[in-house]
Amino acid sequence: MAFFVVQVRTGVEIEAKEMLKTFLHRSGDSMVKAIYAMETFTEIIREDHTSVDLSALNMEDITDHLYVKRIQAGLNSLRTACDNLKVYKDANSLALLGSYKDSIRNLTKNLREARKATKKISSVLSGYILIELNVNFHFFPDNLWHLVRSVPNVIGIPSKYNIPQEEIDTFFQQVDVTPEVEMQFEELLYDEEVVEARNELLNAANDVMGTHEEKELLERLDTLDTQLVDSVEEMKNSVDSSSPFERMVERCKAFVRQKRQTVVVPSPLFLILYSEIDLQNPFPAPSTYDFLKRFKSIFCSRDKVVSLE
Repeated sequence: MAFFVVQVRTGVEIEAKEMLKTFLHRSGDSMVKAIYAMETFTEIIREDHTSVDLSALNMEDITDHLYVKRIQAGLNSLRTACDNLKVYKDANSLALLGSYKDSIRNLTKNLREARKATKKISSVLSGYILIELNVNFHFFPDNLWHLVRSVPNVIGIPSKYNIPQEEIDTFFQQVDVTPEVEMQFEELLYDEEVVEARNELLNAANDVMGTHEEKELLERLDTLDTQLVDSVEEMKNSVDSSSPFERMVERCKAFVRQKRQTVVVPSPLFLILYSEIDLQNPFPAPSTYDFLKRFKSIFCSRDKVVSLE
């Protein structure tokens, strides 16, 4: 067996891998045993999310991913064509411009729907794929290289020498393709909106004092004051990577995107955070307050840490 590195355009590792597989199949090649893009995925949970799918990637997932990429490529081409047409003012150009805009609206809608139904797949080998051969060649075979370099998005090979077996063994032991879960929370409010919302919740809670509804309203009130990014960073800074659990915490990311507080956590940590929820059923709309309450609870509980290890 021999492994070789092929450089491809960054961001299209999976497309290059699947295209290369097609080229090899058409050529009748039997020299290549496997091609690796080291795919992983992120499951995105939004307010309108129905269920959470953390099952292993399969060919259907890859096909759906490539379909989304094709829609995105078509959308980009149409937008470029629109920009180029804007300099022309004749009737034919204006009519064509209108047609392109209609197509862009339709494709944008299709893209939005397709993304909701697919996993967000990426490669951990940014800009590269690995090729494993059935035979132990020291150099990358010339006849195979001629085929590989004809594949779209392939840039070249960093070295014609194979990768030493000990380096390959170490790589496969250390590479992490653990899926992640991205949770998008409530939309952030401006300061004056926060004050108004806080007053409304307090008045509503006062009207139902002593009831379960009061508790829910007060939790919503706590959510207004929750700073997700600061809280997650504070917990990350307090770990020292001495255990698998702490390394999971270090991998967490919190940020604001399109006015929404967002967090990304490794899937094993997510499964502990929401262990009592059946992921096949509709997932409750995520809230910042609930997430941090769960996160801080397992962060301080040694029992949960042991279960991760």
